[in-house]
Amino acid sequence: MANYWAITVGINHYRSLQPLNFAQQDAQSLCEALVSEAGFLPDHCILMTDTSPEVVGRSTYPSRDNLQHWISFFKQELARPEDWVWVFFSGYGVCLDGQDYLLGIEGNPADVASTGVTMRSLFEQLSTLPTERLLLLLDINHSQGILAGENLGAQTAALAKEFGVPTLLSCRPDEFSHEVMALNQGLFTTALVEGLRSHQCSTLSGLEEFMTARLPELCNHHDRPVQHPVLVVSNPEQVYQVITPVNWAETEPWKPAIPNPFTVEDDFFDTSIMDAAPVAIEAPPASYIQETPNVMELDSQPDPVFLPLKPVAPPKLEPKPAKVAVSNAPDESLWEKVLFGGSALLLVLLLGVLWRQRDNFFGQQTATPPAVNSSNGAQSASAPVDGVSSQGSKPAAQQNSSGATPKAVAPPATASQQVLENARSLIKPVNASDANKAILLALKIPPSDPLYNQAQQDIKRWSSDILEISQKRAQQKNYKQAIAAAQLVPRESPQIYAEAQKSIKQWQKAR
Repeated sequence: MANYWAITVGINHYRSLQPLNFAQQDAQSLCEALVSEAGFLPDHCILMTDTSPEVVGRSTYPSRDNLQHWISFFKQELARPEDWVWVFFSGYGVCLDGQDYLLGIEGNPADVASTGVTMRSLFEQLSTLPTERLLLLLDINHSQGILAGENLGAQTAALAKEFGVPTLLSCRPDEFSHEVMALNQGLFTTALVEGLRSHQCSTLSGLEEFMTARLPELCNHHDRPVQHPVLVVSNPEQVYQVITPVNWAETEPWKPAIPNPFTVEDDFFDTSIMDAAPVAIEAPPASYIQETPNVMELDSQPDPVFLPLKPVAPPKLEPKPAKVAVSNAPDESLWEKVLFGGSALLLVLLLGVLWRQRDNFFGQQTATPPAVNSSNGAQSASAPVDGVSSQGSKPAAQQNSSGATPKAVAPPATASQQVLENARSLIKPVNASDANKAILLALKIPPSDPLYNQAQQDIKRWSSDILEISQKRAQQKNYKQAIAAAQLVPRESPQIYAEAQKSIKQWQKAR
């Protein structure tokens, strides 16, 4: 009987890189889905994350050496010729001099050759396993400018064909793999887990079909640049292989019999009490039971007879001297005065605080000294980036004692991320002017910034949206509005700009 094994790696906190948000969550969610939906045994799934516990006395810390060690351990102790082995990686990767690398938790972009795992060595190690039934899933994040480099994934696809290892990449070499805060996961892993839960990924062909359709939908839904998964196989017959213990195309409804130790979140409600056998309630002693009159006996009594009464004159009351009411309650008027006075005093103090802090509450304009251009001596004012607080900021460029101007320093990744998020928040489905505002905002991210490539993709996508809006207006014979929208396409998207200018000339003739 074949066994199904999985090694899932997810790294959030790199030692020398900006942390990822949900790589660890991706690995754990995949383990949970493999056990609860695909029929994997819990002790056949090796989870390697920042905080994962030891397994069979061996460390699962996601370092470079541990990853290679676990593959060697599978080769020597676990895998057999009829077994299946899944390997999943969610973390950083880099392409250097045409060679792809995976970065373990100690990965350093300044020393990739010594701290990274080459894809060639990984495929060579996988090819030494006693089984040929392998599946490699790679959700590689290379969105940082320092790691962008060359087309990451091109060599990986070539090696997958060379070694005959079916490999699923989260995106094409010229695209980026994205994480989404609303999902607490990466988009690739979200689609993969959905496919396993919908029982449509029992074969490689089913996996490819579902991921190709679902992943772009998730990107569009969460307003991210589209990423297209890539399945690489060396033999077309490999796509028909069953890759899970449970083949949902031929199996009746099935439920795992073993509790899942990889559950990401436990249930908030404890149903063990509700599912327990009902508890017998003892009857109270006879002394606590009160007799209730018999309704039938009450109904059998004759109706009462009401006799008219003679009117009786009210007695004459003599007026009594008025008594002074003495109340022991505290004087309410005194408390009202105290409360009113205290409220007035607090109001005065609050107004004083607001007056002293008026600059902080109502905004304070900080003059930015002009930067001196060393070439012609002309002054140019530098404005703060929209969406970034100016409090505590320093001038963008300062002249040193020798008169030379230092090189401009790129803003931190967090500030650029805020600029990009502000630009995305301006987008509306049918408003070309908002798309133009978002483009102008994204253009402020310099080429040296790690988020520059993402910003350029967004600018290209928003330019296409503006052109599409103008074309729809032209189809409705509203040429004036169509021309106005097309003129908003920026020159920074040359192909789309050229197409917009060509359309403007056609529409001007049709008016």
